[in-house]
Amino acid sequence: MTHPAAPRLSRRHFLRGAGACLALPFLESLARAEEPAATQRFVCVANPFGMIADSFFPTGTGKDAILPANLAAFEKLRGKFTVFSNLDHGISGGHAGTHAFLSGVRVLEAASMPNGNVTLDQFLGSTSGSRTRFPVLNTSAGSDNGGSCELSWTRSGVLVPAIQNVSGVFRKLFTEESAAQATARGQQYDREGSVLDSILTQAQDMNRRLTARDRAKIDQYFTSVREVEIAIQQEQAWLRRPRPKVSMTEPKDGPVTQQLPILFDLVALALETDSTHVATIEIPGGFDAKGVGLEAKGYHAYSHHGKDPSLMNGQRVIEKYQMTHLARFIQKLEDRGLLASTQVLFGSGMGDSSAHTNANLPVLLAGGSHRHVTHAELPSEKGRRIRLSNLYLSMARQFGVQAERFGQSNGTLDSFGA
Repeated sequence: MTHPAAPRLSRRHFLRGAGACLALPFLESLARAEEPAATQRFVCVANPFGMIADSFFPTGTGKDAILPANLAAFEKLRGKFTVFSNLDHGISGGHAGTHAFLSGVRVLEAASMPNGNVTLDQFLGSTSGSRTRFPVLNTSAGSDNGGSCELSWTRSGVLVPAIQNVSGVFRKLFTEESAAQATARGQQYDREGSVLDSILTQAQDMNRRLTARDRAKIDQYFTSVREVEIAIQQEQAWLRRPRPKVSMTEPKDGPVTQQLPILFDLVALALETDSTHVATIEIPGGFDAKGVGLEAKGYHAYSHHGKDPSLMNGQRVIEKYQMTHLARFIQKLEDRGLLASTQVLFGSGMGDSSAHTNANLPVLLAGGSHRHVTHAELPSEKGRRIRLSNLYLSMARQFGVQAERFGQSNGTLDSFGA
């Protein structure tokens, strides 16, 4: 039986017509006009204190740029990553500005933005629906004590906590609940759903009697409630589905230097088993300096080096450890055939931690189908600088989200140079 051809309608055309800037989820009626999209994945790795410039940014530009000693492990990955110079969000505030790394928007300015200060992970994860057990997997290699990345934020301005130990990440991904636990959780979801229904009904009744300003506040409240409602529905859909079987046993928790390599392995497994397509890995300020052979001053203390050579050398050691294991993770994705479909972003909301600046952020992007150039030195002049959110918009589109803007973007960054 044949049917008349439906008019061709792309997701981007739909967005322009609606005047929207939201991440559009997968819709079957729109997908008929497009080729089936291959699975896309995204991982962000971040620390709270940035990187010492001469140990992170390559010398020269293009594919043959000279890598600094701390990026030596990336030598065999040439052609699969790009380090960017002169990218940032144009904000200030030192530690108080680092939480905007993945959004481009500080919490204080979120109310004036169409999507608030939603971060790239949540923006992308919101489009996956129930296709993965975890729309976004937010993790950390240890406690926030000593400095937090505050990396992931919802559209309604809520900080998403990261799982702070590898045993917890493993259990969430791969440990089955007992029948009794599953039943109890299902009953909890039912109760929470009933409470949300009651809250929405009361708020809608109240909305009719409010001023325009108060209605705007209620609309923001509705958004928060709907986010919780969607999360409950997605978790309910996976309640009785078995988790994947892996050969890895539950790991033991420990300091950051022990947990970080394990966490990279767990996230690789999560991607490989399609448990999630979006993940974040925080390298917390509680990094144990003793674990890399340094005096136990603390990561934060080393980052406030004030140009002291011994403290700077200590920070370089901490940073080299991070970059070595990041390169190992990227190589693992390549070996498993996942790198071409996985965009891996490394960075920080802090540029120079000693001077407390949020300019010229350390940004490295690997994988995906980008044409990588090792080092892209973007314009540094004030009137010509390119916003980091432009790169995020390009990444979102490669992921399959046909949005018109993201954060503070005023365009895209699709070409990295020669």
